[in-house]
This record gives sequence, structure tokens and C-alpha cells, in this order.
Amino acid sequence: MNVKDIHKHTAVTVHTLGQRSGVPYEVERTVCSDCRRLLDEKPLRRAAA
Repeated sequence: MNVKDIHKHTAVTVHTLGQRSGVPYEVERTVCSDCRRLLDEKPLRRAAA
């Protein structure tokens, strides 16, 4: 790895819709704005079907 490959992740929170066991949920995802790597993901609440 060189110096360009190493960076500090800049967290951006994105709200999306996802499914868990076939049930739609609103999901809060935290991703890095530079490399788009998923840093954290948590379900918030059940979404309307």
C-alpha cells in the first residue's frame, strides 16, 4: 500500500429501504464519501408495504 491508498473515512449517513426476512425496513447506512465503503448499517423501523 502506498500513501494514496490510506485515508480517513468521512462518514455520510444515508437512509434507504431494505428487507429482512421478506419484511421491508427503513435502514440507516453510514458510508465513506470517498471510497463508498459501508461502515455501519442498522434497521430503524418497519416500512409501509
